[in-house]
Order: sequence, then structure tokens, then C-alpha cells
Amino acid sequence: MDETSIELRASAALDFDALVAGEQAALLRLARRLVWDAEEARDLVQAALADAYEKRRLLRDPQAGPAWLRRILVSRAMGLLRRKRVWNVLREVLDLGPAPQPSPEESFEGVERWQAFGRALRNLPTQQATAFTLRYLEGLDLDGIAEAMGIERGTVRIHLYRALQKLKAADALIVKGDTP
Repeated sequence: MDETSIELRASAALDFDALVAGEQAALLRLARRLVWDAEEARDLVQAALADAYEKRRLLRDPQAGPAWLRRILVSRAMGLLRRKRVWNVLREVLDLGPAPQPSPEESFEGVERWQAFGRALRNLPTQQATAFTLRYLEGLDLDGIAEAMGIERGTVRIHLYRALQKLKAADALIVKGDTP
């Protein structure tokens, strides 16, 4: 291996480190909003960053780095949420008892309305919950959501519409004119 290839590898690693340093807080915030559990969110971000590190050579455009990391995180989160839902159904069918209670930290965080919103959001189908979170909690536009979720823009709109309808029906959203 010559010196030039060693320097190129070192600069790529530094670029990845800078990308992670710049995006880690936003990824953790997104993960917390997707899974609604601080510890799982940290684990999810670490796993997504490990995946990204292994695939870092596939990233051709450094400007696309933040969206690329979000896409990896969202993909992992959707898989985790699907597995959790399957486990909760199995738990009920096998009569293994209720799901574990939230930690004391989770019990005291936020107000009751926020907790009710979180429960309603967790009850949505995975893609609807993910689209809603990316749009309304993370502020991504439809194209950014489509890229992060690996779906078409029109499909994002459908997921958002259905999520909003279900959250309104569950009285989990504050509509203008409502009092909190």
C-alpha cells in the first residue's frame, strides 16, 4: 500500500468522523422520537452508526451524508418497531403478561398529553408513525421523508394522511381552537 492510498483512507475516516460528530445529536433526537425509549434510541443510533461505518465507502457525495445516516437509522428503527409489535402480539397470544412498565424517568417526563400522544403514535403502523415523526417532529419535507424511508413521495403523503386521521380519531392531536 503506498502513501497516497493511506492518506486517502485517513481523510475518508476523518470525513466520516466529522459527519458523525455533526449529526449524532440529531440522530439521537430522531431515534428517541421514533422509538419513544431513551435507552433503545441510544442503542439504535450506535447500531446505525456501526452500519454506516461499514458502508462508508458507498457514500459518494459528502453533501448527502446527513440524509444517508438518517436513512440508515430510519431503516433500523422500522425493523425494531416491527419486531416489537410482533413480540407484543405474541406476548398477548401466549398470555405472558403485560409489556414491561416504563422507567421512572419515562414516567415523569413531559405532561400527560405528550405521553398520550406518544402512546397513540406508537400504536400507528410503522410506516405511518415513521412518516409522521419525520415530517412533524423532525421537519423533513416530503422528498426528504421519501428518501429516508426508501419510498415514493406519493406514498409518503398517503402515510401522513392516514397517520393524521388516526391520531385525530384517538384525540392525540391538539387541533387549533382546542385547549390543552
